[in-house]
Amino acid sequence: MARNIPNILSIFRFVVTIVLIVLVTIPFSNLKNLPNVNFNWLDLTLCLLFIIGSFSDMLDGQIARRFNFVTNFGKFIDPLADKALVNSSLIILAVFKSQYVPAIIVVLMIIRDLAVDGIRFLAASKGEVIAANIYGKLKTVAQMVCIPFLFLNGFPFNYLLGENTYIATYILASIPLILSWISGFIYLYRGRKYIFMEVGKK
Repeated sequence: MARNIPNILSIFRFVVTIVLIVLVTIPFSNLKNLPNVNFNWLDLTLCLLFIIGSFSDMLDGQIARRFNFVTNFGKFIDPLADKALVNSSLIILAVFKSQYVPAIIVVLMIIRDLAVDGIRFLAASKGEVIAANIYGKLKTVAQMVCIPFLFLNGFPFNYLLGENTYIATYILASIPLILSWISGFIYLYRGRKYIFMEVGKK
């Protein structure tokens, strides 16, 4: 049972993701901001759910490495659960909070993820593994720091910027975007031979 804890935490992230999606599709009425802040209870709930999901990601990785609970299923489900949580949250933000995060930023981050997954798949088909780079890890950290602020409509930056809070949220959202594309180009460079091999078959 203990050996499955990391996998259970990964599955838990899928559950959190589903709850996030369900909550934003329910047509709640009278969603008023909480006292003295610029977000409502639903914004706060989405923020807390994302933080809990992110914490479970950090926790399952530490448990798996510390106790050597690494399984093939875990290698598959863990990154999938991470992408489900982060990308679903980004799409929710682009749809429901476009004033704080431009859709183009979300689209570019998801395109990068798809491209990197494709490159890693090509490498894996040749029996090779392209290791994660530091910029990819920093991108993940930046996303997990940035997204809660976006769910809360830029709180607490609104106290300083007022109607211009979007400036702070645009900058916040741009940081993981820049890191993701830097890491994406590194993956592209390291996996170029596998791409050329596939192109040569055409």
